[in-house]
Amino acid sequence: MIEKLTYEEVLKISSELKNSAEIIHKLMINKTSDELQDFISTVEGYSKYLETIVELNKDADKAIEELKS
Repeated sequence: MIEKLTYEEVLKISSELKNSAEIIHKLMINKTSDELQDFISTVEGYSKYLETIVELNKDADKAIEELKS
C-alpha cells in the first residue's frame, strides 16, 4: 500500500492518466500549444512516476519480508 491506496489503485490511476494524456495529444493534432504539450508531458511523466513508485514499494515489501524471516 501507498498511504491508503493499494498498488492496484495506484496503477489504475497511472493508467488513467496515461490514457487521458494520449486523448489530449490526439485532440491537439494540427494545433500547436507549447503549454499544452508541456502539460501532456507532465501528465505522462507523473504516470510513469506512479508506476515506478509501485515497483519500488513492491521490492521494498519483498526485502522487508526476507528480513523478517
